[in-house]
Amino acid sequence: MRASDLTGDYQGPHGMRLTLGHASTQYPEGRTAQVGSVRVKNWAISLEELGEDGPAGQEFQGEGTWEFRKEETTGGEGFRQIKLDFLRGIPEQRMPTEPQYLEIGGTRNKPDLFVETDPDTCPSIVFHR
Repeated sequence: MRASDLTGDYQGPHGMRLTLGHASTQYPEGRTAQVGSVRVKNWAISLEELGEDGPAGQEFQGEGTWEFRKEETTGGEGFRQIKLDFLRGIPEQRMPTEPQYLEIGGTRNKPDLFVETDPDTCPSIVFHR
């Protein structure tokens, strides 16, 4: 899977949505990265703490960047994820200040993004395109 396979609109639980714009090569911090724009709606401030009933008033709408990342576990297994950094949002005081990460699953034609909270269970927060 490549960054170009991920662009598009995704729908998640509780009305959360995200749109990944086209990613181009940038060189942040001396390395090559595929970086694009991201727009979110009804986004939970902390995806790891999202409950069954939704964001509970802690959601926001915003924009920022996403970065395609190829990582490796300590055991040597490779995986891919995206890193979200938010630059502006409404309400501003509730915007996530720390990067948020989504794992990549599915296929190149039908990718899914999900939050990895416990590797022994199926992810409860999945975004489908």
